[in-house]
Amino acid sequence: MLINDDAQKQVLTILAKTAVTPAADVQERASSLLQLNPGQQVKAEIIANLPNSLYMARVAGELYKLEIPLNVQPGETLDLTFVTADPRVTFQMLRPQTESVQLSSMGKWLADVVENAPGLPPATEPLVEHPEQAAAQLAGRLKASLTQNGLFYESHLAQWALGGLPLKEILKEPQGKLSRLLSEGEGGAPGEEGGGAIADGRTLPLIKEQLHLLNTGVLAWQGEAWPGQQMSLVVGEGSEEPWEQGIEANLSLELPRLGGVKARLRFTPEGINVELVCDRPGASEMMRQASGELRTALAAQGLHLNKMAAKDD
Repeated sequence: MLINDDAQKQVLTILAKTAVTPAADVQERASSLLQLNPGQQVKAEIIANLPNSLYMARVAGELYKLEIPLNVQPGETLDLTFVTADPRVTFQMLRPQTESVQLSSMGKWLADVVENAPGLPPATEPLVEHPEQAAAQLAGRLKASLTQNGLFYESHLAQWALGGLPLKEILKEPQGKLSRLLSEGEGGAPGEEGGGAIADGRTLPLIKEQLHLLNTGVLAWQGEAWPGQQMSLVVGEGSEEPWEQGIEANLSLELPRLGGVKARLRFTPEGINVELVCDRPGASEMMRQASGELRTALAAQGLHLNKMAAKDD
């Protein structure tokens, strides 16, 4: 089917906002081109998808390119209202006042979890018993606390099903501790504390945190590194900028000699960048003087220190 020259030059914009009132000369131009009057309702039949959010469609018996901010498929029909032809032909998409988004029962349940479920409490036990153990044990204990806290339970189930994890490791996680394998004989059964038929009510804080993790890509941990030493850790993807891509971790500690220290660690294929901000005056100088020890310690773990910067806040 041939497209007339005038039609080839037109790109119709579909808008979902209040229509403008065209001037008289604009109405005349639109009428001569489309034989339409402002406010007149028409149907647009989608013929084909084009690049850059453009679609070929039949409107009022003519073929046009439509610029549509929606994902539509050939064969669909859109209800439009003609608005104006100046500076280009423009239609408004008709949206019935009664139109609403219908959530499934699962969608409603998840929305309620995000809105009303309690959050996860901080870790209740220190990662290590004494500060002297930190260098040797802290990394392993922190890794276990992050990966066995229930946020990755379903992924671990998949690994177990493929033979990649033993069952005893699955049962260490919060959801695993509610398993019938452990609860039978103890008078309990999953689901008896609320949550409906979808999930055990005791897992709702975990589900809420899982949804947050999926939405933000940020994993947070709070607790004691050792007795009396509070620590917070936030891990997530780095910036979208090419030079800042990688995994980024932000660590906060209140240390006896250095005071409050915030560390920003960025892990890249080339190595690790460390930025330190110290609350106590002079603490950053102590950190810089010990940068050689940090470089050596990281190298012993197979990590290359690209750079380290420290400053007092």
